[in-house]
Amino acid sequence: MARVGSHAGKARSGKRPSRAQERERLLARAAEVTVDERYDVAVIGGGAAGLAAAISSAEAGAKTLVLESAPECGRSILATGNGRCNFSTVELGAERFNDPEFVGQAFGDDPLGDILNFFRDSNMRWALEDGRLYPLSRRAASVRNVLLHRAREAGATLAPARPVTSVERDGKSFSLAFEQLFDEGRKTRTRAGRVVVATGGGTAEALGPLGLEVTETRKVLCPIACEDSPLAALDGCRAQVRAQLSHGMFPCWSERGEVLFRSYGLSGIVIFNMSREVLAGDLVAIDLVPDVNASELRQMIDPLMHGDFEDGCVDGVVDPKIASVLGSLARSGWQGPSAEDPTDESASERLIGLLKGLPFRTLGTTDASSAQVTRGGLKNDQFDATTLEALRIPGLFACGETLDVDGACGGYNLSWAWKSGMVAGSAAAQA
Repeated sequence: MARVGSHAGKARSGKRPSRAQERERLLARAAEVTVDERYDVAVIGGGAAGLAAAISSAEAGAKTLVLESAPECGRSILATGNGRCNFSTVELGAERFNDPEFVGQAFGDDPLGDILNFFRDSNMRWALEDGRLYPLSRRAASVRNVLLHRAREAGATLAPARPVTSVERDGKSFSLAFEQLFDEGRKTRTRAGRVVVATGGGTAEALGPLGLEVTETRKVLCPIACEDSPLAALDGCRAQVRAQLSHGMFPCWSERGEVLFRSYGLSGIVIFNMSREVLAGDLVAIDLVPDVNASELRQMIDPLMHGDFEDGCVDGVVDPKIASVLGSLARSGWQGPSAEDPTDESASERLIGLLKGLPFRTLGTTDASSAQVTRGGLKNDQFDATTLEALRIPGLFACGETLDVDGACGGYNLSWAWKSGMVAGSAAAQA
């Protein structure tokens, strides 16, 4: 049987291992893990939700296995919050999710308290920044490491490099087939009385043979691509704004926050949140000075109503680079993608209009690789919201992004991962 060698991952003295060497090292460690023939609970997926489920299951006394497709468990946690892991928020509430009724039932009475107790019991402490919770170290590795340690201490078997290829109902238990990446992909099987699916967004289709319905998935919490326009000159500029989204003529979403202008469109936290609602062809209006009304701007720009303005007249309220670009566009007569016919507005009025409603026509979200979350997944109405057990398949549970749940930026999606994992893992152990 061909296995990864024990020398894998060793680099010459003083040099950092290459990615290939690091992968070999991790695969060699994965090969050392023994998977038994049967478990009480098998968790498919070793990310945030999967580790929370495994800990909750194992600590409830169930013999628990985690099957993870990546070479190590918890890897996805390392990229959260730009490596700092904004693991929750003090403003945690079901209303910030796409299915608040379902999420609210799963959350229970005190989801934030439950999450903080979970991490306190994992020997992690945290810091608060603008309502967002981070590990005290401000390192995502701290979150990942305490969860791995706690899962092992609880007796869970963490088996990475083993992507699950099928889950089949076999009498009163489940048969799980998986590949072993460290052994040339050789397939093998294990059995479990209950299964918790925590495979993340866009992977629920693998459960099709069990007869579960899946909502179409798409990536969200990502930048928005826009039609080409002279506003590409703002690339790299940031501003605190109010952003409004309109479907056709009707405004449908609005939020304040930071926007980052890019040559291809828009980015930043407020835009990531907007991406949950945006469609191709929508109109985005950016109010660059939400705390300054049009009358105040008029006094700054053209107090004598001459119809023109002096360069630098609004440098005191917006980034001078943004002011310069918009000033040039206002004098050129540009009014954006929403203007079908030119108007006889003065240059000063056009500048005010751009400052209070800078227009962008959307092409949709950017490529999937830049997205933080997946919308869609297993339809929520197939699950008991209080246990996350499938209504028609006793013993099958789901949590995290596997379900059709997504929330806003700022720790909401990780909060759902932790809490839904705890709910599903505990319920699976007790079923």
